[in-house]
Amino acid sequence: MVMFAIFAGVLLLLLLGVTTAVTMGFASIATFLMAGGDMARLFLVPQRMFSQVSGITLMSIPFFLLMGNLMSVGGISQSLFGFGRVCLGHRAGGLSNAAIVACIVMAAMSGSAAACAAGIGMIAIAEMTKSGYNRAFSCATIAAGGALGPIIPPSITLILFAGLTQTSVNALFAAGTVPGLLLGLAFMLWSSYVCKKEGYTVTPKATWSERWQGFKDAFWSLLTPVIVIGGMFAGLFTATEAAAVASFYVFILGLFVFKTLRLKDIPSILWNTVEQTAKVMFVIATAGFFQYVLLYTRIPQQTIAFVSTTFSSVAVILLIIIVILVIMGCFMEGTAILLITVPIFVPIAKSFNYDLIQLGIVMCIALAVGVLTPPVGLNLYVMASITGEKVMEIAKHSVGYVVIMILVAIAVAFIPGLSLGLAGIVG
Repeated sequence: MVMFAIFAGVLLLLLLGVTTAVTMGFASIATFLMAGGDMARLFLVPQRMFSQVSGITLMSIPFFLLMGNLMSVGGISQSLFGFGRVCLGHRAGGLSNAAIVACIVMAAMSGSAAACAAGIGMIAIAEMTKSGYNRAFSCATIAAGGALGPIIPPSITLILFAGLTQTSVNALFAAGTVPGLLLGLAFMLWSSYVCKKEGYTVTPKATWSERWQGFKDAFWSLLTPVIVIGGMFAGLFTATEAAAVASFYVFILGLFVFKTLRLKDIPSILWNTVEQTAKVMFVIATAGFFQYVLLYTRIPQQTIAFVSTTFSSVAVILLIIIVILVIMGCFMEGTAILLITVPIFVPIAKSFNYDLIQLGIVMCIALAVGVLTPPVGLNLYVMASITGEKVMEIAKHSVGYVVIMILVAIAVAFIPGLSLGLAGIVG
């Protein structure tokens, strides 16, 4: 009864527009009082909240946010899409595939779904429209490509999961690489099929000199994910160090190479980063209080007992987890869902000896579906704001990509090698 009241209250507050952090705080206090908690224990709340955000794992978040903000004005997205266009534009679905490839590379820099979609969308939509692509389909394709941001490392979602579960960030990043690339490939195949079916025009085949020029233009941008991911996997950097180095590198690119970043832009970029970091950390801090209340009320233990007596198959439980996350993603933001469900799902997974790294990737993919599903689908609104297309029209063309993401989430859940293969090598 208490658990039902918690989730009903959280969902109601979020639907009313209350911020995630405030919602988590109210839900925690209400649950604590409903369970007859000792009021004196509430004095431990500030300590619990501070300890939740003091972990070294979370130090990388502000640097990745800074890098994303620098990239938004740094000229990187133009060079990436341009290189993809000269390499793939002459094929069926070439421009949509070029946009997806650019999103994959952007995802390997920013870790944000909205940043990927916005950065590539502002560049690619005009080219795709000029070639006769349906604008809603173009928006859906780039929105789906942006959904790779939280999956392909570096991923803020995976960093949060690592902080909440005390698992290795490097192992999670490695585990997300293959599923993320698999999703990107599946998106490209689907978009090629749709483009061929609809008969969208292709661009003239680029000469080898044009491709070489496109590569040279994108070379410095392509080095960014090499610095971040390569440096971490090679053991040269921690996640925090890689984010800091990459942020400085992107700053140099924007200021001196692409010359699209102006010194007067820096204060607003830094302020935006501070605001974003404060919001994320406040949510994480209140999540620490929420976890404490759940443990105090023994809700995870009660849930484990119920699940273990009701379901004997881990396969059924995994399917239920995926379905719950996808449905919640239609109404709530992914970070809030992660912070609410991790204290419940992780103990269940442990009770069935299911690998937490694998669980993290499954949850990450399932949560990423939410950026493509109305009424809350973030990337749908990002693309609608850029192009003026109707959100529901974009959502209609996103259905194929949503199905692909759910199928890949199920595959990752049942095939350990897809996520744990590379993680075992790196970790």
